Amino acid sequence: MKAGIGRVVVELLPSDVVLRGRTAILRACQGYVQKVVNMARLTLDIADCFKRWDKDGAEQLFIRMRELEDLLHEDRGRIIESLASAGTMLPCREDVMRFLYQISEVADFYEGAVFRMIQLMKGQKVPEKLRESIAKLADAVGMIVEKLHQVAMALTMNPAAARSLISEVESLEREIDMLYRQTEMLILEENLKLKTIFLARDVAKFLEDAADKVLDAADTARILAMAL
Repeated sequence: MKAGIGRVVVELLPSDVVLRGRTAILRACQGYVQKVVNMARLTLDIADCFKRWDKDGAEQLFIRMRELEDLLHEDRGRIIESLASAGTMLPCREDVMRFLYQISEVADFYEGAVFRMIQLMKGQKVPEKLRESIAKLADAVGMIVEKLHQVAMALTMNPAAARSLISEVESLEREIDMLYRQTEMLILEENLKLKTIFLARDVAKFLEDAADKVLDAADTARILAMAL
């Protein structure tokens, strides 16, 4: 610490600089995951429109989702620039990059699922029981995304706590697998047109893929927790 005229100047040790830079990047990642949580919540609203067969409402919400996806791309670019600036001060930066791209894929799967929901509402007939099953699947995927956000927060505040949260992500993913299989069988059992079958299966598959990618991101978060 250096004393100046009328002020105190604090000198940061190299380890302090590294810690601050690492914390800033992890907080940015936390904010990035929060935006995907917002996409998950929008998807639940759109799934509710799908269940009620409200095409206009779903299309309005989809516009908001696309805007949020654009913000995600901008945020990812800023975080990548920060990682490049950090250089060797952040030895786990490749894992952070992998985490970011995995989260981006979750957002892409959400966008794909919602797009197909809207296509179904534009001219296909989907039984109420199937619409409810898809909405239930979307709700479960939303829960696992929320849990991943908790993992991201734990990485910043308490990396050891992230490990137990990751176990909860794994448990939720197994439940989603079961819901996906139930939805898939329901699609095949219903007397649907071929186009409707393909679109409905895509909706369910994209939602299930989003959950799988959350699990991949949780595995990367486990590596980060061990490195922090």
